[in-house]
Amino acid sequence: MSTRLTASLVVCVASAAFTAAALIVNPEPARTPAVAAATSPAAPRLAIQDFAFSAITASPGATVTVDNLDGEPHTVTAADGSFSQGIDAGGSASFTAPSTPGTYSFICEIHPSMRGQLVVA
Repeated sequence: MSTRLTASLVVCVASAAFTAAALIVNPEPARTPAVAAATSPAAPRLAIQDFAFSAITASPGATVTVDNLDGEPHTVTAADGSFSQGIDAGGSASFTAPSTPGTYSFICEIHPSMRGQLVVA
């Protein structure tokens, strides 16, 4: 068989394979986009890391989770006494945010230089 004929056959076979592949119909039905489910706002989380509190905002009466990322125990204690929670080193705990909107200052009773604010809105 001549080189020219061989090359022509290769081109024809490749072209036929490409055309056949293009004509294959996808057997799966068309998918409709999923409707996003209604979601509630993320539960508020307060992080303690490097002897500092993260910023925190919560809805009135929300459960606030506190994650202590330090190797020391801490507390989250409101100046007005509306909440107080101790958290073991590396642990998590939770408390209920006040039901009245406002800004609530808090400290760590173990390390009084640690201060933060909970905004209830």
